[in-house]
Amino acid sequence: MVLSLGAKPFDQATAHLPAFVRDMLACVPEDLRTQITEIRMRAGAALSLTLPSGPHYITASQRVTPLWRNDCLRLTAEQLAQILRSLCEFSVHSYTQDIARGYITLPGGHRAGLCGTAVLEHGQVSAVREISSVNLRVAREIPGAAAELCSKIYTHAQPPNVLIAGPPGSGKTTLLRDLSRRLSDNHGLRVAVIDERGELAGVRNGMPCCNVGMNTDVLSGYPKGQGIILALRSLAPQVIICDELGGEEDVAALQAGMHAGVNFAATVHAGGVEEALERAVVRQLLHAFDWLVQIELRNAQCVMRNYKQLKEREKICLTT
Repeated sequence: MVLSLGAKPFDQATAHLPAFVRDMLACVPEDLRTQITEIRMRAGAALSLTLPSGPHYITASQRVTPLWRNDCLRLTAEQLAQILRSLCEFSVHSYTQDIARGYITLPGGHRAGLCGTAVLEHGQVSAVREISSVNLRVAREIPGAAAELCSKIYTHAQPPNVLIAGPPGSGKTTLLRDLSRRLSDNHGLRVAVIDERGELAGVRNGMPCCNVGMNTDVLSGYPKGQGIILALRSLAPQVIICDELGGEEDVAALQAGMHAGVNFAATVHAGGVEEALERAVVRQLLHAFDWLVQIELRNAQCVMRNYKQLKEREKICLTT
């Protein structure tokens, strides 16, 4: 299925769902489509839409309501299986590794999170059977999302190392996407995006579906550690952008990049600044980051709440 780059995010994300689900969603008005961040589909439960104001449901009479009612449309286990097949382009075996990781990335950076019964091999999840729920996250480009961040922090010729903390769904990826575009186009910097899950740039057939900047190289599907090392060897970036730091390999690769004179903008899952400082990956890199930024999702916009300037061997100084 070929989608134009101008397709609206909601329509682009739902284009990968089977026709019977799209028919259910046909009644969703335009003003709500622009706000929906998730479409949650669970076996035996009502289909729900996540909005800033809370979950909404669709009734049998094709009305959208914030109140759950007995006539809200429900999905069966067989329908969940059909949804999975549609998301996998009717080739589920081709997506075995993605399903085992718990998500499928769709064109445009949209992502379907999967829940089911794990199949274990040597203590590791090798497959997932009996899919019980699918959470389709609608990726959005919000021009200007990184405007405050750039005006506050990116004020000198040499970009700083910035770590962005926030809980799931707070807008970290949206912020990084706009930051990449701004650093590339407005600041004229060479940017490398390590897009491990295909959400930041949404590369399809070699072309990013999301605007991450004209001077940006995208390494799609690479594990962060490997992607960072490859970027250092072959792309000569000034800034490397990556999402959701995790293990020791990420830490080692970031340290290698920083020692090579490259600056980073990265994210980490955390409910707040203090919680982020308790994360092992953050503690190991604390001396290397110049700024720690906390964000949250407010009225469908990612909003910076706190900035902490980090200085080696000094107390953390809160600046607002």
